[in-house]
Amino acid sequence: MTDNQLQAYADQHSEPEPPLLYQLWRETHLQLLMPRMATGHWQGRLLSMLSHLIRPRRALEIGTFTGYATLCLAEGLAEGGHLHTIEINPERESRIRRYVAQAGLAAVVTLHIGAAHDVLPGLVGEVWDLVFIDADKINNGRYFELVIEQVRPGGLLIVDNVLWGGKA
Repeated sequence: MTDNQLQAYADQHSEPEPPLLYQLWRETHLQLLMPRMATGHWQGRLLSMLSHLIRPRRALEIGTFTGYATLCLAEGLAEGGHLHTIEINPERESRIRRYVAQAGLAAVVTLHIGAAHDVLPGLVGEVWDLVFIDADKINNGRYFELVIEQVRPGGLLIVDNVLWGGKA
């Protein structure tokens, strides 16, 4: 199967990208350095599907970038659910907040600005139904260790790019 065939198959069998997510993806690619760090359409639809499957009441995202995955994960929150997301770069805060508000999710998404290893100890009492780690790859193991005991039995912990650059 060629890359083009694989892309055609994925396009044919994936939900369409919601307009607000496309707008965010496009803005990210036009205005930011390293736009490839953004979650894309297929990965976003997968995150949304997984979130819908488990209907998390408490979800955590480590590494927000521009908020694309944030919006996808929040789509599946249970009624009364809440998503905490951590972004290290304060320059991204206004864009993230703007898109969270445009999606009507400001009441269910809490954005923490700071290094994850500094923010996570403040969330120590939480029990997570879903955790998505998508931050600085060198610290994936550290973030995993910081949250694994807080993931409820049967919860879902997703780590992006575990083979980043061909290395585990």
